[in-house]
Amino acid sequence: MSRSDADGSIANRLSRRLRTLEPVRQAREESLAAAVAGLPEWARSALATLARGGNRPITDRPDGRVDERDTMFARAERTPGTEPYEDYYERRPGLQETDDRIRGKPDLGSPEALYYDPAVTPAADHYFESIEDIEPDPAVVEEWVGRLENADEPHRVLRDLADALGAVDVGCTAVPREYVYTEKGRFDENYGEPVDLDHDHAVVFLVEMDFDEMQAAPKAPVIRESARQYYRAARIAKTTAAVLDDAGYDARPQYDAHYEVVLPPLAVEAGLGELGRNNILVADRYGSRVRIGAVTTDLALPSDDPVSLGVERFCRHCKRCATRCPSQALTTGEKVDVRGTEKWPTDDARCYSFWRQAGTDCAICMTTCPFSHRDTPLHNAVRRGIKWAPWLAPVFLYFDELLYDRSPMDELAPDGDDGS
Repeated sequence: MSRSDADGSIANRLSRRLRTLEPVRQAREESLAAAVAGLPEWARSALATLARGGNRPITDRPDGRVDERDTMFARAERTPGTEPYEDYYERRPGLQETDDRIRGKPDLGSPEALYYDPAVTPAADHYFESIEDIEPDPAVVEEWVGRLENADEPHRVLRDLADALGAVDVGCTAVPREYVYTEKGRFDENYGEPVDLDHDHAVVFLVEMDFDEMQAAPKAPVIRESARQYYRAARIAKTTAAVLDDAGYDARPQYDAHYEVVLPPLAVEAGLGELGRNNILVADRYGSRVRIGAVTTDLALPSDDPVSLGVERFCRHCKRCATRCPSQALTTGEKVDVRGTEKWPTDDARCYSFWRQAGTDCAICMTTCPFSHRDTPLHNAVRRGIKWAPWLAPVFLYFDELLYDRSPMDELAPDGDDGS
């Protein structure tokens, strides 16, 4: 027998053997699938996590970019009778009725709103109004320009600067074009202007919102604390941008109402956390109790890697932000396709409608999030457990509910306005 004949004979025998074994393999796979299906949810979650090599960061990017004019905050700024109003609702007629109904409600911080507090709310207005007047301290800028110009690793100087000014976490990332707005829309004076941003890099940072203040959600202290941290973030961003500018680089601060980039996914890219079911950044040690700021620049910076904190898998079990949401703007269901990426949807109109009714930025979805507990050794140990053993989510949730019961906010349901 020739060598080729021998090889052919062996191949035929192997082929027959494999055909014989195929029904056995299929039967075993079906039996295994049935056995897995019968396991409790935590066990199925554990097997899935092990099969994919542990938790991995989710950094899917959307198809295309966002027009800032389509964001809820920009839509709320449109004034009937103005040219931007007429232009926008000629292009988006389906949103006009809902937006007009929301505009009929009290403004945030209005004395007519449900949770206006004369001892608290005016402080929030003061912080927001003062953001425009922030001027970087010349002495601080000069000191840090010197450090930056003499640094072998400029990104470390920028991290130290943000930290010195009050940031609790800092990351660097490339700026994906998908997260750069196409047109501006927040103010009538620059409505529809193309966003001309050619910066390839960004420094992204977080500021912490005080735990005790946020426990008042959805009452007046939360908007005061939000405003205070937006002010802090603006000061950090403006100072950092001034340092970069004086060192010879081009830089733009990204802060409240002056964003040219979408910050939550940019923070994910910079390794500062994950997006939760509430579509807010969930950061290590602080959960959703953070505000985000950034500075985009043409200075080349090394990018940090995205991280996995176990948030995505935990949120599948938890659903607490959705069940506590007074406007029912969050879903308890599965992720859906939003502009080409899988995410939990948020009904922005429902959410913002309740903000206007309350006169605050609500924050219930932030404060009810189990990740948003204090930055303590005990709670950080639980956070580590969620990261490395997400299949224990039902256990963690049981004890969290037992120790920190937060009842649904049914009494705060919107006054008949479903935001649709």
